[in-house]
Amino acid sequence: MNMKTNFKVLVLALAVGFFALPASAQELLTNFRTSKEEAPVRRSVAEARFLPFFDDFSHSVLYPDSTKWTDNNVLVNDGFPLCPPNRNGATFDVLDANGRVYDYAISNAFVAEYLTSVRIRLDSVMVPEPRALTPADSVYLSFYYQPQGNGNAPEAQDSLVLQFGTTTERQEFLYMDYQYFTIAEIFDAMQVDTLFPGDTVWAFGGCHPGLFTIITDTLTPTTQGQMAIPCDSVFTTVADTTWYHVWSVPGQTLEAFMDDNNGQHFKQVMIPILDSKYFHDNFYFRFYNYASIVSSSLPSNRSNEDNWNIDFVYLDINRSATDTDYPMLTFSGRRPSFFNRYQAMPYRQYRVNPNSALRENLELDIANLDGVDHEAHYCYTVQQVGGGQHYTRALDPVTIRPYKANGYLQCPDYGGESPACPYVGELFALNMWYDSVSYEVRHYVYDSTCNPPLVDSLVYRQGMYNYYAYDDGIPELGFGLSVAGGKFAVRFDMADYDTIQGVQLLFNHTLNDANNKYFDIVLWKDENGKPGEEIYRLAGQRPQWQEQPYRFTYYKFDQTVTTANSFYVGIEQRNDALINIGFDATLDNSLYNFVNTNGSWQPSSMHGSLMIRPVVGPSYYIGMEEQAETALRLYPNPVGNMLHLEGNFENGQTCIYDLMGRKVYQGDFQNELAVDNLKDGMYLISVTTAEGTVINQKFIISK
Repeated sequence: MNMKTNFKVLVLALAVGFFALPASAQELLTNFRTSKEEAPVRRSVAEARFLPFFDDFSHSVLYPDSTKWTDNNVLVNDGFPLCPPNRNGATFDVLDANGRVYDYAISNAFVAEYLTSVRIRLDSVMVPEPRALTPADSVYLSFYYQPQGNGNAPEAQDSLVLQFGTTTERQEFLYMDYQYFTIAEIFDAMQVDTLFPGDTVWAFGGCHPGLFTIITDTLTPTTQGQMAIPCDSVFTTVADTTWYHVWSVPGQTLEAFMDDNNGQHFKQVMIPILDSKYFHDNFYFRFYNYASIVSSSLPSNRSNEDNWNIDFVYLDINRSATDTDYPMLTFSGRRPSFFNRYQAMPYRQYRVNPNSALRENLELDIANLDGVDHEAHYCYTVQQVGGGQHYTRALDPVTIRPYKANGYLQCPDYGGESPACPYVGELFALNMWYDSVSYEVRHYVYDSTCNPPLVDSLVYRQGMYNYYAYDDGIPELGFGLSVAGGKFAVRFDMADYDTIQGVQLLFNHTLNDANNKYFDIVLWKDENGKPGEEIYRLAGQRPQWQEQPYRFTYYKFDQTVTTANSFYVGIEQRNDALINIGFDATLDNSLYNFVNTNGSWQPSSMHGSLMIRPVVGPSYYIGMEEQAETALRLYPNPVGNMLHLEGNFENGQTCIYDLMGRKVYQGDFQNELAVDNLKDGMYLISVTTAEGTVINQKFIISK
């Protein structure tokens, strides 16, 4: 066996550019709560986009579209923006992509997060034919913005900032590539009989001829071992981006903002691009926010703060300062629930009294973003997933006035229905064999007289699983009490006897998760419209968080609780620190929220919905919202050993969760997954696309 000799080699390089350059109250709610020119920032070079650039965030789920934006810490949602031009907006706050408070957050203003465009070709356009761009082409960037929305208002020391950036590309050294040769191979290539200290061995065998090593030991052809010879330098193309301040606005409350903005919820900003230094193939723009969290004297309150929302970002040529209208009919706001009281309810409870469970009218926000009236048609369809029920409700055409001056389409003053408040057409079907059902709902609004036609759709699932929910799943604020031993509870009403298996809770992160305190989960009977006798207590619990924002944690009871009629689910705090449970500020169900800080139950004074979801029924499987339109197909289902996944999810990520919400698998998306190592039962598979869209599907393992 050859033994490797321990000799020393000094590696030198003659190639130019070899060396790397250095890189450059008692009941409390908390917040889920001029820039200087900067030094160059290094970023990798990506494929550039040509104009126009447009994003209204309506087709993004949770994270910005990665084909348009280079970072994903800003969250896309329909909860924080209040009355946006169209559905969804991008929310700036103090949370990272996983919903955690940035560990560098302080009580003074700091830069929290960025939303940065991909590289844009501002040197030329390709349609109708290729040509160069100049400042004479009237290039404008426009966007809508809003402070606070349904969240927390940024203070005057906080701000929203817009910058333009230009880049200079260069080659940067990454590493030296080495090739290993035996001592015999080196002597054969050099045609010598001895190498002495100080001798030079030049690279050979196809390597760069300008690289060499210097020998520090005496070597002969009989010396055993190998030597690493420098073969080539590996470089990468990087771009140094220099940013220039373009626009900024200080923080203020939404109320003050609307007073300054003629009562409008969002304000549109039009910015011309006039400086010739930007008209190159390496243009970027980015938004970022200055934020500040509460002082360290209240560690459990240091949660989300200083919210800004932006929407409808548009960059193009041949525009003007008055180019503020867009030929679009669009849905905005939240997806409307068919239920009279809840956002979700168990199917078994719905079947007992369906007439009282459903509401009479849906509520929709519809906007005409054009500068002229449009005669709009509207309809919606309901299709049972995996079932036979299907119906369509179509309304007569109505005139929709421009959003800029009139806001959303309103319901008739005299009553009746319109696209803003269509009737619920039918009761959901009753099937005694099903534990849960879901329906695909599609709303359409269109004006076919235009060229091209103006069309928009709103598609979602209305599900009935095994839990109650007052909230829509987005915690704009956080709730808690400032009294040790304080209690808060939410009322739920059953139509028939049922079992309670546990409860889903959503907690907000705070800085360093300082709200990780003990609490008890408690169930109470009803006593004259308030919590009464205690039914059950799950003691000694602590907040738990999931790996993505807006995900609930399931707290399973150690015994099944049977009850009927009205019951209350809530929390008893063990200390006076804010527990910071999620609070949906967009849906006011304060009528069903109660607090007890002095031995007496009182209605809550906070308008919104506590994010507490009791899980009922014989199974403890947690129903989860599924995507209405999904390109993911699973088979076979049930599956024994190998699960097949159909869909184009290149660079996607796949996770599998068991009935308790525990992650049992994570990996890159594959078209085949071996599941024979998992126990029989029901699972949820979650596929996250490269653009950030999350698609959930259920499947069963049965071997």
